[in-house]
Amino acid sequence: MPMLAVGLYLHNYWIIGITLVWLVVNPLLFPRPKNGDNWMSKGVIGEKLYFEDGKKLKHDLPTLLNLANIPLFGLFIYFGWQQELIPLVLSSLLVMIVKFWFIDRMVRLAEDSNLQ
Repeated sequence: MPMLAVGLYLHNYWIIGITLVWLVVNPLLFPRPKNGDNWMSKGVIGEKLYFEDGKKLKHDLPTLLNLANIPLFGLFIYFGWQQELIPLVLSSLLVMIVKFWFIDRMVRLAEDSNLQ
């Protein structure tokens, strides 16, 4: 997120491109975790459980968080391109907070499924 913000703010297509390539290549470079006991792995497990029946719009908090992130990310891109530093920083924080909140819901889903 910070590198994308820098690339947008500076209008540097190289930084933007390298960041986007990194987002695609990153999951391929690292092995699967040895266990699923960490927070992020539980988030991935919970997300798989959440979308088992397909990516349908549900009437719940995780769907609301995902939908809220669409305009927030749009604002992040807009403020970065317009070189408005404070709104850029604030919108990037909001995007990350909402995303981590979504992941937290997925972690709870994974933990709850293991308890039953």
